[in-house]
Amino acid sequence: MDDPNLATKLELLKRGTLFAALGERELAIVARNSEFYSFKKDDVIFHAGSYGAGLYIIKEGTVAINKLRDDNETVAIARFIQGESFGELDFLENRLMTATAQAESDAILLIFPLRGMRFQDLLSRHPKISARILHELLAIIAGRIRGANRLISEKSPWVQELKRLLYYDKLTGLYNRTFLEEDLPAQLPGYGMTTSLIMIKPDNFKAINDAYGHESGDKALRHMASFIKSHLREQDIAVRYRGDEFAVILPGTDMPGAIGFSEQVCRLFSRITFDHITGGVPIMLTASIGIAAYPDHAGNLRDLVRACFNKMFEARERGGDRIACAG
Repeated sequence: MDDPNLATKLELLKRGTLFAALGERELAIVARNSEFYSFKKDDVIFHAGSYGAGLYIIKEGTVAINKLRDDNETVAIARFIQGESFGELDFLENRLMTATAQAESDAILLIFPLRGMRFQDLLSRHPKISARILHELLAIIAGRIRGANRLISEKSPWVQELKRLLYYDKLTGLYNRTFLEEDLPAQLPGYGMTTSLIMIKPDNFKAINDAYGHESGDKALRHMASFIKSHLREQDIAVRYRGDEFAVILPGTDMPGAIGFSEQVCRLFSRITFDHITGGVPIMLTASIGIAAYPDHAGNLRDLVRACFNKMFEARERGGDRIACAG
């Protein structure tokens, strides 16, 4: 039976590097073992946790590859447009997908092999074609690795700019939560015998937002960030954790040292002036601070953040303007 979409399939397959070594007859076999599928905007093409089932070539539309972070926030890690393909490695190994593919617009995808068919079945029926596809796939992977090695140099401007965009908070210029959760864990053991983490939450920051608006609130956050940063040592790291919450990593600092630093922050916090924001109306902020130390209170950064965060809220629930320590 003739395939009415055969010519369109062949045209799309010829664009892909994976099938570049195939002749017309071999391409026709691949085309007959492929099919077009339509997806509406926001339709899920495959879920994280499902097995890789095919190579996807986009005829029309845009597809996002999304990953769920530990904090249950979904982030787009890749985006594919018309003519591009994805899923090569996963369908070959029939391995579990680690991300979800979702149509960002109405889309038509050519999927190889047909749904319900395994690439291993095609291997046994058409070994020569399969061998050529595998050879091209290995060449593609090798090229990607070489390209990545050229680009991913810690000192390259490209990587430095990427890190700046990924790990810095745009509003305050401090490190952000992504840095704290994704980059810092690998560095933590190298900071010495002990490292302390403190988390700071202004008790009455909402008063500025409510009285003067969110734009003034943003100015106040930048002002507080500058204040915190100005009291750090060279090796200390300040982070805007979320909203009006800040974290400070104190490498090589034990609990007594962290308590001393936190007491200083509490004393000085009330002296921050916001006259340039409030138009001269006096407002005094106090802070709730939580402290925890690695490895005394946690063996990894995730648990350290959790312990410190809980202590910060304990201080807040006890009336604020105080410090609560883990242990």
